[in-house]
Amino acid sequence: MDLGDRFTIASVALSGVDDLPADVSNQIDAVTDELGIGTWAVTEDIETLEKQLVSQLRDSGYAFAESEGIDALASRADKTLELSYKLVPGPRVKLGELVVPDSLKTKDSAINILRNWQSGDYYAPEKMETLRTRVRGTNLFDGIGVNIHKTADSDGLHPVELQLSEGKRRSVGAGVSVSTSDGVGTTASWERRNLTGIGDTLGVDAQIATRTSELTLSYERPNIGRYGRDFSAETGVRAEETDAYDLQGASVSASLSQPFNEQFTLSAGTTLDATRSTDYELRAQGEDDYVEQVTLSFPLGATYNTVKAPLDPQAGNRVSLGVEPGISFGDGEASYTRITSSASTYRKISDRLVAAVRAEAGTFLGDEGVPVDRKFFAGGGGSVRGFEYQSLSPTDSDGNIIGGDAMFAASLELRWRKSERWGYVAFVDSGYAADSIDEAFGEMRTSFGLGVRFYPGFGPVRFDIATPLDRRDGEDPVQIYVSIGQSF
Repeated sequence: MDLGDRFTIASVALSGVDDLPADVSNQIDAVTDELGIGTWAVTEDIETLEKQLVSQLRDSGYAFAESEGIDALASRADKTLELSYKLVPGPRVKLGELVVPDSLKTKDSAINILRNWQSGDYYAPEKMETLRTRVRGTNLFDGIGVNIHKTADSDGLHPVELQLSEGKRRSVGAGVSVSTSDGVGTTASWERRNLTGIGDTLGVDAQIATRTSELTLSYERPNIGRYGRDFSAETGVRAEETDAYDLQGASVSASLSQPFNEQFTLSAGTTLDATRSTDYELRAQGEDDYVEQVTLSFPLGATYNTVKAPLDPQAGNRVSLGVEPGISFGDGEASYTRITSSASTYRKISDRLVAAVRAEAGTFLGDEGVPVDRKFFAGGGGSVRGFEYQSLSPTDSDGNIIGGDAMFAASLELRWRKSERWGYVAFVDSGYAADSIDEAFGEMRTSFGLGVRFYPGFGPVRFDIATPLDRRDGEDPVQIYVSIGQSF
């Protein structure tokens, strides 16, 4: 086979770029230089440069930039290639108003607040992608299109037109969880989106489970005054029956969250919680009386989140810190501050393998007479799999479970996606609740487990089996968990 001669690049010329501003010309020259005079004339590299030049023009505000092709003049004598790229930048686009379709159920004001540019800003592809992301994040639209008007208005600005198709406003959901340590539970939900045309949502969630049952009514109002400033309110009733305590409660809460950028958000709120509870001490004494209290708290939170797929994270980090000062009064009066923190990270080791790591810690400061659910407990599907629910918590001299003033838990998972529908997981969990963080570290117990994931299309269905690594007398050899979504 005669492959012929190899050619090198003798020159690279550009047409259509003589009138570009100096800053854009410098950027175009930098892209052009990447091909390199004297390098081998590789077809893929030559075509890639064409795409890079058009992309750089668009990044610089030339929304309609395109290429009319590449001219190549070959010299067989010198074995060289002279290249000429025919670019058509078009106008440098300054963005104007956001044009919203008529006859939408969503009010114009609720869509215009998603706009992420000031009039006169230069076009940039990432601005349009951010707009699409914001519109998609409202969960109000099935179809989303963004069109830049090619003709400028009288002010020299190019309107940006949204093409939207509104989705269904109601949805229902249901779920089932099964665990040898936590029992059986079912959940059901109903949601009405865009309740008043401003993107707000009314929701009802119900759960009936072996240990916890609850009914919650929630309302969410997004983008108050600016994009990302969200208000939420919630009221509900709950009943809990655990080895450590029994509790019935009713609460009402409200909070406001404010993002400072795409990843970092602060929130503040207030909660009024009425509880009726009895703990191990009262039960041991044979008393049926309940302690009735009302707790007023002011939870504060900070979140850093770069995770894109919350049901099945593939990459990114998630860090949160919560501080809850509060006061309880009624049968028992107490003031307290409850501090919680968590951090998780997700890394792709290969196309099919993801490593996930999570750590959680909590500290309680204040008086002992608070409702029992303000203390910390560990063990079970939500913290350390392989152990009975709440079993990794402090006990009294009679072996009754009591809440701790501190808690630490950590998990490591290796998630292997074998196919579109099936995946497998190996994991290690560790944790303990105690009277201090130091004691929680010192008493920490560890388990190992394996899991199967089935992907029906909306998120994985999870089956896990775990066993304690240092099993003690009286502990079951394995615990089994079935639920929806990854464990964290």
